[in-house]
Amino acid sequence: IGGFFAVFPMKPEVKIKSAQERIENKDEILVASYNTAAPWGNLIEGTYTTRRMHLWANQINETLPDSLGVQEINSIWVSGLEKMLPQYAYYGIKRGGDENEQKSEMNGIYYLKDKFKLLESDTFWISETPDTESKYENAGCYRICSYVVLENKASGFIYIHLNTHFDNSSIEAQNLGGKLVIEYADKLTQKYENAPIVITGDFNQYSDGESVKLLVDKGYTNANNGDKTPTYHGWGENSHTEPIDYIFVKGFTTSDYKVHSDTNTKTDISDHYMISTKCTVIE
Repeated sequence: IGGFFAVFPMKPEVKIKSAQERIENKDEILVASYNTAAPWGNLIEGTYTTRRMHLWANQINETLPDSLGVQEINSIWVSGLEKMLPQYAYYGIKRGGDENEQKSEMNGIYYLKDKFKLLESDTFWISETPDTESKYENAGCYRICSYVVLENKASGFIYIHLNTHFDNSSIEAQNLGGKLVIEYADKLTQKYENAPIVITGDFNQYSDGESVKLLVDKGYTNANNGDKTPTYHGWGENSHTEPIDYIFVKGFTTSDYKVHSDTNTKTDISDHYMISTKCTVIE
């Protein structure tokens, strides 16, 4: 067992990185999306959750997105990450319907707290009653979308970040998710005078899925720009041939889309890869 933990240390060192350069950059925003798979992992395979949480924090410190939508994160990770990601504030609530604290998932959003002021945050459910904790009838579990409205403290620039995770067993629930996300995004853009929008999430759909196509039809840009690199790899099984995680924007142009598959950590940080893109405001 000693040799095992020498190769797979329980708590790898986390190198905290200053966010000053990102704070001073007012011309572009780096946005990311990451399904953490927080409740899952296997001690024998070196993917136990404590190790992965530390490796995950290192990857976020290396990348330093302005805002980051996370899926399948739980309160255990959120609490543990506070000291590992001191540059960030976090908003997220539990989706409901889970059997225990470990599996009580959130679709939270991290944002650089010294760069942005939080103007508004809230959550709605992917169901027929989105404003109350509820589940779509045929969905496998409760599903939510959380959002934040962020104002750059130095420039006053405002943008809106919605983050979601659509159901994995009901196509109808997935498609309802696309409609609801657009509906709430429209309300927010009206309230905040056409502020640019970012939508991140694990859609559990390929690019030909109805909710993905609906966003494109409504004027949202898919940041992957046709890149078919898989974002879900199933703990190294590579069971998907196309992305199922996305970043959509409106009011931004995007560049440097990346699937962060180059981790070199001797173990999988998650069963998904992080994705990111740079966003520049359309003048």
